[in-house]
Amino acid sequence: MRTKEILATDWPPFFDDFTQLHQGERVNVETVGNGDLGVTSHVRDLPLVGIVAADPKAGTGEWIEIIAGDSARTHATHSVPSPAHVRLAEEEDGKAVALQIESTKGLVTIVRFERSCEGMPPGFFIE
Repeated sequence: MRTKEILATDWPPFFDDFTQLHQGERVNVETVGNGDLGVTSHVRDLPLVGIVAADPKAGTGEWIEIIAGDSARTHATHSVPSPAHVRLAEEEDGKAVALQIESTKGLVTIVRFERSCEGMPPGFFIE
């Protein structure tokens, strides 16, 4: 398994391409907090609709939004304000395993393409 950092300047086109490649794949989205916050689950086993990053040049502030769902009734959106780092974990063959989005406040959001935490690369935080 390998991990690579996605540069902030590449986020909008990266997420456009990533969405096209992975739309419809089932994901889990969790945030790991600082201190006593623990793990918060935002999305559990829903198909990915898309991931969007605000273009920093647009002047709207930086954020990344994760959208998942399979109908109007089963729909979830999770926003990550002030993202600082985006990392992609993938198999040696290039298959995505997870995304890690770290905010400037130290919160870490994980978008997983697998049901268990086994096989996560070093540095990815899921408890």
